Amino acid sequence: MVKLRRSMALLWKLIIFFACVPPLIYIFNTILFPSTVNNMNMSPMIKPFRPRNVTVSRDSLPPFLANIPKRNRTHVPEEEVLEKTDAYIISTYYYPKSVSLGENAVGMVLLMNRFTQKNMTHYKMQLIASNDANQSVIAIPTLLEESFSSCAYINMVATTNVVPNMSKLELYDGTTKMQVAPAPVVICMSPQFAAEQWQLFVIHAHTARYFGAHIHLYITSLIDSFFDLAIEYEKLGYVTLDFWLRLKFANASADAVEPNIHAELRNQAGAESDCLLQYKEAAKFIMFFDLDDILIPRGFTNYFDEITSLYQRHPHVQTFQYTKRELLTYNKPTINDINIQESLGHTWFVNEEDYGKIITDPSKLNSMWIHQSWNVKKNFISKTNYIIHLQKPVDSDSRDPVSYRRSDFDEMKSMQLNTSILLPIQEDLERVINSTTIQEIATRLPKTTYYFHIIYRCYYEKFYRRPKKDSCPNGEGCQERNVNVMFYLPQRHDMNCVHSNAEFKSGPPMYPITYHYHVNTHWTREKRMSCITLVQPLFVHSSSFIVTC
Repeated sequence: MVKLRRSMALLWKLIIFFACVPPLIYIFNTILFPSTVNNMNMSPMIKPFRPRNVTVSRDSLPPFLANIPKRNRTHVPEEEVLEKTDAYIISTYYYPKSVSLGENAVGMVLLMNRFTQKNMTHYKMQLIASNDANQSVIAIPTLLEESFSSCAYINMVATTNVVPNMSKLELYDGTTKMQVAPAPVVICMSPQFAAEQWQLFVIHAHTARYFGAHIHLYITSLIDSFFDLAIEYEKLGYVTLDFWLRLKFANASADAVEPNIHAELRNQAGAESDCLLQYKEAAKFIMFFDLDDILIPRGFTNYFDEITSLYQRHPHVQTFQYTKRELLTYNKPTINDINIQESLGHTWFVNEEDYGKIITDPSKLNSMWIHQSWNVKKNFISKTNYIIHLQKPVDSDSRDPVSYRRSDFDEMKSMQLNTSILLPIQEDLERVINSTTIQEIATRLPKTTYYFHIIYRCYYEKFYRRPKKDSCPNGEGCQERNVNVMFYLPQRHDMNCVHSNAEFKSGPPMYPITYHYHVNTHWTREKRMSCITLVQPLFVHSSSFIVTC
């Protein structure tokens, strides 16, 4: 009888233990690590925000992430590690004083081969920094990886602190040295490639200017008349144009792979990281947007006040994400036909919320991917506003360039903007385009798109329709589904293009990485040539304005 009582007592203790301990663990975890409970440290690409009464379809996922349950972090099997690899130095910046990086800081954007070692963030890069006072230091920078897929080349950002008044910076492998030339810190939107949608550029430039942002636009290739128009807007202070190159290795290693094909989405993450480093000490806030992403402040008269209010309410958050709403839009045939109120003030939206884009205080971020940073612990999805996404404009001849991936638009009157706030933007547009120079350029601007539907179809076939888990997403390698035919952009004898170009250089052979770089960036105007055929001006802004990257 005593043994039975003892057994029953032990059984009850076990029942109480298993009933009480898990809730206690959850409570303590909630108190000590609230972000893990709220999924604040989980990528919004993995667990998207789903507001009430809004559906999120699989089609709304970023192109190559739809069937991938989580980030494919860089992992290289030991047998695949290469003895010698190549890396490209995109840009290098030196900061005498930086809020986030400290004094005498160096920031580098690199495209590195992921097969150099098992985990590239553990690679020990050596930099030798010296100044005119004969001070010298060997620094091993911190490496941050910003990549998602299984591409051979990955975007890496290196940061470290060196000597005061640095005058010389060298890469060192223990035997060989290679000098690196830092550029001044300057000011940045995703790279434009075979771009012709000048209508989106005009609408975005005037909207951003009115609400207090400056656009920094990376260009790989533009239709020449679009480029001429962008140059005029640069002269007026609406935008800064910057080079984004198709990379070349002047003297590649024997086992090097082609960098443009084997970099994720033409190394767009490199452009976002470069933009971040350019603006790190010059801008109060940075918005990482595409040309077709337009933000209208809600409840505030400008971007600065809206973003400031977010940080006041959530001071410990590093980045804020705004989801996107696709809006029906038409490309106007001429610049004089553009009407901002008509384009942005109607009520026809897709009843789905798409993955959004990031806004941040640059002092809280040191590297950036294409949609977010993988090195951020606290990201907050804003529920008070959204980005207007002008993703698939219908041409002026009423031709839908993306008829095979149609969007279902509903009339959503509750989402209509107060169009009176758009009137000053329209007035500014009319003032600017009234100039003789812009009116002359306007006669040469294309009335319909040509390259857009080819490029979109290419991306759709490779990324939207059947994304592959271990593929390297890159438009340069698109193939038509079930047909072994490449999506080449054909030549246009009636359409010229402007490309970013440079002199490509290679450093001395080093172990285990040989570094490559470029000098003398310049624009190349090509006649009768496809915009995809070919493979920084810099200035500093000292005021605290918002930058749209």
